[in-house]
Amino acid sequence: MNDFQTPRIKTNKYTRRTFVQTSALAAAGVILHGCITTQSKEPLIEVLHLPKSFSHRSGELTANVSGTLSSQVTQAKYQLNNGQWLDVGRGTPRVPEPLFTIEMRAEDLRPGTNNLKIEVSTQGGEPETQDLQFEYDPEPISLPVTVEWSNADLEVQDGYWETFSDNGEWRVRPTPGFENVDRILSVTGAFPEGRRVETDLIFRSSKLEDSDLKLYGFGLLPMWGGHKDEVGVSPRRGWIYAIAWFHPYRNGGGVEFGYKDGDAAKKWVDSYRKFEPEADVRYFITAESWPELDEEGEHLHYQQRMKWWQEGEPESDEWIEVTDAEGAPLPPGEYAVALIAYDCQVDFGPVTVTTITGPEESSDI
Repeated sequence: MNDFQTPRIKTNKYTRRTFVQTSALAAAGVILHGCITTQSKEPLIEVLHLPKSFSHRSGELTANVSGTLSSQVTQAKYQLNNGQWLDVGRGTPRVPEPLFTIEMRAEDLRPGTNNLKIEVSTQGGEPETQDLQFEYDPEPISLPVTVEWSNADLEVQDGYWETFSDNGEWRVRPTPGFENVDRILSVTGAFPEGRRVETDLIFRSSKLEDSDLKLYGFGLLPMWGGHKDEVGVSPRRGWIYAIAWFHPYRNGGGVEFGYKDGDAAKKWVDSYRKFEPEADVRYFITAESWPELDEEGEHLHYQQRMKWWQEGEPESDEWIEVTDAEGAPLPPGEYAVALIAYDCQVDFGPVTVTTITGPEESSDI
């Protein structure tokens, strides 16, 4: 979603030295799964996000492993479960250098233990290999669930995220210094039912606050279907989503459905209400989305709505709504829940996800 119905903006290009200086993992000199780095020799590869276990994936929703590559690396490839060697994805607005991503489709994952081998090479140097393991649980997601962020084992789709404690409460955010387009963090794996998502967020800052276009945003993806593209393309270029967020470019908060297949033209439909969130203020958000069915139980379309209110105020009963049939029909199927931060710094509190079959009460809109 690196061009949400807006002109493309220039993104920051971080050097790997920036990552090494800022990354807590690098500062500790530890690569995940116990591979130790040294201060005197910069590693060719560092893995930033590899959870012990991935939850259920489906369709275009991939299980992602991410990290950084040294500027010396000329080739990077990976092998999953002794299968075909594939190129590591890097070098797009989604994955700016020195970041890399490995995107693994559900059909390529094994229930239980999976083995991942990453090999990187330099000009004239010996290849460096990392052998990693993770678990995959293909079982349906058990709801309701509340994610409180006390466990730093994150299922990151894009970017570099971290958990932290603030006045005794665990929260999650893009790691400061690594704000960019489409920083996406999975809250759940994929499931087909309607869902209600509740959380709070605090917007901190964006380098684009004083720009003319204000191309930044933050909020929820109550339906996240992953990056849609041809098999073999990485980083994948499309998207399938329902989003409930604050987007200053549109001068407000609102809901959207969006669909894009690879480099094809994007489709979307949205509904916004004028609103300007204040920095360092806690806002509570409730977002709902669900499938509408006909009398025979066949899928018609998806519906989405959102409401928000500031800490210290009564809970809002004012919803804003949109239907995907109006301009961006999403395929029926299983969707995850995720958080999104677009070129800004924002932190999120606990997230609660429950299943619903429709709106709890009639909308005021």
